[in-house]
Amino acid sequence: MTQYAIADIGSNTIVLLVYEMVNHYPTPILHISTPTHLIDYVDGDRIMSKEGILKATEVLQSYADKLDEMHVQYRFADITEPCRIQNKEELGASLQATGWDIYPLSGHEEALYDFLGTKYSYPTLNKGIAFDVGGGSTELISFEYGQPIDAMSFPLGCVRLRHLSIDTPECAKQILSARTQYPSLNTTCEELIGIGGTMRAAGKVYQALFQEKLVIEVNKLQDVFDKLCMHDPIFEETMKANVDPSRQPVFLPGLHMILEIARIYHAKRILISKTGIREGFLKIRLEEKKLEN
Repeated sequence: MTQYAIADIGSNTIVLLVYEMVNHYPTPILHISTPTHLIDYVDGDRIMSKEGILKATEVLQSYADKLDEMHVQYRFADITEPCRIQNKEELGASLQATGWDIYPLSGHEEALYDFLGTKYSYPTLNKGIAFDVGGGSTELISFEYGQPIDAMSFPLGCVRLRHLSIDTPECAKQILSARTQYPSLNTTCEELIGIGGTMRAAGKVYQALFQEKLVIEVNKLQDVFDKLCMHDPIFEETMKANVDPSRQPVFLPGLHMILEIARIYHAKRILISKTGIREGFLKIRLEEKKLEN
């Protein structure tokens, strides 16, 4: 069966996934995640240092070497927030030299692919709001009749939030600004769709504490946040046991953003999507190249 590799180059990690399409569903057969914290190599002038570019290139080359061993022909790499820099051509050229097809994504494309990927998990989605709290940015998507209306991104994610106070008003400020710019986002929604690694990490901790899967009650998630802020030993040990060590320093900041989104939308529940940007990105690449068997 034909295999397809996706490298997702984000602000916090670079993830490699190898998929096989089983009944038109992307089924992962390999998953490797490498912490890189690329956003920390970007200065105030939006220039990524040589060290950051080298780090990203070395990881992508190691993934290419792994795929050579597996004889995987089709390789697509997306770059999200880390490509929105002044020296993006320098970064892109270095990454391109590893043999990958490189696709820098705008904030709109990132949010759109998030939504397209989510439809693999929730194919009957009708109307609502979805979100993805990443390392360097957060995406908000409104949809109706199963189709996206607005898909946008703002440059504030869990890695950037780590450098601010845990109760920073910047999360609410950015969300409210997005709702002003995009009228379809200016609504209430009792049930949100949560996408991405920050949401899945929150879901693992939540499940370990409450033995509930996929659906998160916002009031209980708020309790998790409050107890972690108070350094409750049971909650801290549960978080450490269920969250990858590289994500632990940004877990609380990411959880703060999730809860601010839920608060502003008056949400009571969050559904966790198992799929997201990588699957949506793969879907578009396969459609473009008509690769799927």
